[in-house]
Amino acid sequence: MIPHLLNRKLIWFFLLLLSSCSLESPVPTDVVIEGRITTDGGAKPMAAMWVKLIKDRPVSLDVNELTTKTDDKGFYRFKFKANHQLNERVYGLSYNISTADNDPYFCSSNYFRIGHLPSADTTLVYNFDIPRKTAIHCVYNDPVKAREFELNTIFKFTCGLVSDSNRFMNSTGAASMVYTENPLYIPAHTPVIAVTRGIDRKLNKALEQMDTIMVAYGTNYTHRIELR
Repeated sequence: MIPHLLNRKLIWFFLLLLSSCSLESPVPTDVVIEGRITTDGGAKPMAAMWVKLIKDRPVSLDVNELTTKTDDKGFYRFKFKANHQLNERVYGLSYNISTADNDPYFCSSNYFRIGHLPSADTTLVYNFDIPRKTAIHCVYNDPVKAREFELNTIFKFTCGLVSDSNRFMNSTGAASMVYTENPLYIPAHTPVIAVTRGIDRKLNKALEQMDTIMVAYGTNYTHRIELR
C-alpha cells in the first residue's frame, strides 16, 4: 500500500507544480501597429510613403520617432514587445508622400494621435486613403434665383484616416455666384457632399440642400446646382 500512497503523493505534487506555473505572469507578447495607405478610393496602393510613429510630449531622452516606408502594396508595419518598448507613453502616426508621382493630393501629409498604446498582445490597424485632386466647374441652373437667395455651396469629404468617425470632416472652397466660372478642386474617386445654403428673405427661412457626387480623376465635370 505504501508504494501506491507515494505514487499518489507524487501525482498531486506535479499537479500543484503545474498549476502554480500557470498562475505566473505570461511572457510579454507583441503589439503591432499596421495598415495600408491607398489613393483613388482604395484602388491604388501608395508605395514608398514615409510613415512615422511619434512619441508625443513630454520629450524624453528615449527615441521619440520610428520611421518606416510602405511596401509595393501600400502596407506599413511597426512591431513592439509589450511592457518593454512602449513605456505607457502617448503615441501618434504621421505619413508623408514620397513618390515619383507629381500629381497633387489632398491630405498629402497628416498626423493622427493614437493615445496610450496597450501593454498586451494587440494589433491596431489604421488605414489611410489619400485622394488626388481633380478640377470641377460649378454652375447654378437659375442664376437669378441663386442671387436672390444668396446661394453658396461648399464641398465636404473624407480625407486621410479611413474611419466612420472621420466621415466628411474635411471641406474645400465654396462656390458662389461671384466665381462659379472658376474651377474648384475636390478629391477624386471619393464621395463628396455638395452642401448648398441660402436664405429666402420673402419667407424668412433658411434654405439647404445636399447632393452627393463622385468624380474620377482628370474627368471634365460640371456640377449643376438647382435648389429643388
